[in-house]
Amino acid sequence: MEKAYVLPFVIYVGGTTLASQWPQFYPLNYSLTVLLAGVFTWRSLKNSTILVPHWRVASAVVVGIIGIALWIGLCHLNLESKLVEFLPKWLYPNPREAFNPFEAFTQPAFAYGFVFVRMMGLALLVPVIEEIFWRGFLARWIISEDWEKVPIGTFNRTSFLAVTLFFTAAHPEWFAALSYCVLLNVFLMWKKDLWLCVVAHAVSNLVLGMYVLITETYTLW
Repeated sequence: MEKAYVLPFVIYVGGTTLASQWPQFYPLNYSLTVLLAGVFTWRSLKNSTILVPHWRVASAVVVGIIGIALWIGLCHLNLESKLVEFLPKWLYPNPREAFNPFEAFTQPAFAYGFVFVRMMGLALLVPVIEEIFWRGFLARWIISEDWEKVPIGTFNRTSFLAVTLFFTAAHPEWFAALSYCVLLNVFLMWKKDLWLCVVAHAVSNLVLGMYVLITETYTLW
């Protein structure tokens, strides 16, 4: 059962990491990653009850907006550049691909096509994949090997710190990621509803994508 929650995350992270290694093929590789991760996510959730969709999401929308405002603000402070002065080079966070489709494509149709795929990955796929992995699986697995019996929203000190640390390390925006992860951990502890974390994450990523496109701050996606 663990594979159902872990595999989509591994596919997406591995695919996007590989895509960034060949910038000239980034749009194609990213699109294939979204497709493959999406298929495995759908198959994983088909018979799962870990997410129960509903429309009582006002609190999630508020948390998502607060979280992304905090994320963007901390990113613009660029605190990581001050921290890495005291770290060995192998610990430096890898910057994002910062792919600008409007510079890469001469045909507007291709640029807008990639924007559509990127927004689908960012606002629909990633929130489901990450929330299921980080707070649906890992937070409970750290508490007990029989993790499916651990109620959603349950944390102990070790699981809270471990999820926050790994989530932070998985993003180049360390301070923003740390703050965002703590916010969603606390939100889940309060609401005990993983669907609300998915909605909050989706709202955050949707707003982030819109911010990137409006301000052309492609280093944030």
